[in-house]
Amino acid sequence: MVVPDGALNNSGEGSHCPAFRRFLLCNARVEMIVSLPDFAFRKAGAQNKTSLLFLRKFSEREKGAFDRAYEEYMGRYHAPGGPTPEQEKKAIRHALQRNPYRVFLAEVELIGYTPAGAVSAQNELYATRDDGRLDLLDTRTVLGQFGLYRRSPGSFSSAQTPTCKVVDILTMLDAHPSYRLDPKFHVFRLEERPSVPEHMKEHRLGDLLKRREEEVQPASFPDQEFVTLTLTQEGAITPREAGKGNNPPSWHGAYFTTGSRWYRAHAGDLIISQIDVWKGCVAVIPEEFDQAIVTQEFPLYQVDLEELDPRYLALLLRSEYFQRAIRAITTGHSNRRRTQSGDFEELKIFLPELDVQKRIAEIVERSRQSILVAEGTQRILLTDVEEVILGRRDPTLLAGNPDASHP
Repeated sequence: MVVPDGALNNSGEGSHCPAFRRFLLCNARVEMIVSLPDFAFRKAGAQNKTSLLFLRKFSEREKGAFDRAYEEYMGRYHAPGGPTPEQEKKAIRHALQRNPYRVFLAEVELIGYTPAGAVSAQNELYATRDDGRLDLLDTRTVLGQFGLYRRSPGSFSSAQTPTCKVVDILTMLDAHPSYRLDPKFHVFRLEERPSVPEHMKEHRLGDLLKRREEEVQPASFPDQEFVTLTLTQEGAITPREAGKGNNPPSWHGAYFTTGSRWYRAHAGDLIISQIDVWKGCVAVIPEEFDQAIVTQEFPLYQVDLEELDPRYLALLLRSEYFQRAIRAITTGHSNRRRTQSGDFEELKIFLPELDVQKRIAEIVERSRQSILVAEGTQRILLTDVEEVILGRRDPTLLAGNPDASHP
């Protein structure tokens, strides 16, 4: 079946997604899960991130063995109202520990057409022969790799093109407390760097960060004007523009609704976007925006300055490796997939000495400032050119000094 990724990774019991996964694990063997790209159903008008889920219903013998082990574990609980989700999960794990199996996982980006919907010859899912029938032996496809696995499960090794892995079901369950099943999460975990790079130390991100939750109620200060912030995918912090879209006509406290939650930012805090951090929305609050406020969608963190330069951390989290790591832990299936704070804080990072972090951050900052100066010079030059084009300025002055600014 085709399922939205939220069914495979949402952790909130209110979404019923964890209950859906528990139902599957109690009644069927998960044979294969294939993660599709975001655009898989875009040409049909759907924006959801989806996966292909292949199941085989338990045989009578398998179901009997599972149920006996499940009930053996659940027999110790007699709580009124039935077992809790946590008790169910433990019973499922106990049953699968007695009756283990392996799951084939794949992650593809090439599916026979482009994000714009144009037909493409590149297809990592399957290939066809000249007679139009499926080519079951083409190992450049998921179908071919799955065939290799089925023919010799014990000797199958991972494939990189397309990305295919085989993992024990218990390993999948132990990887996350919500028993998430999405391939992008598990494939990345299997590919994580196995050892700490030389001259670096490994840290759990949450050990170096402390969540700042200094709540502000702007509506209690109707005459005060607040600076509210947003964050771009380029890592730039900008003030929200009043009167644009659903924004109020001004950011005076009188225009804030009482239902929204706002938090105070301090200079040096790390700020991320819960929705788009996997796209690069991470930065450090500069002095000019000290005491500004942000919505709950932008978690703020105080950084342990004895171990970590916040500017370096922002660069690290925007790197290709960590963008993939963050993408792997996101949950949901729509364009607004979220990175849960708990999963974000569990990320492992590798850090050089603090002075090395500072030097790297300063080099990047100098480069960024040079770009800003060059962009400013270009804007002035284009204004001069426009003045010449409109006949408001002598062109010989511009020709003599192309970098000249207005007199």
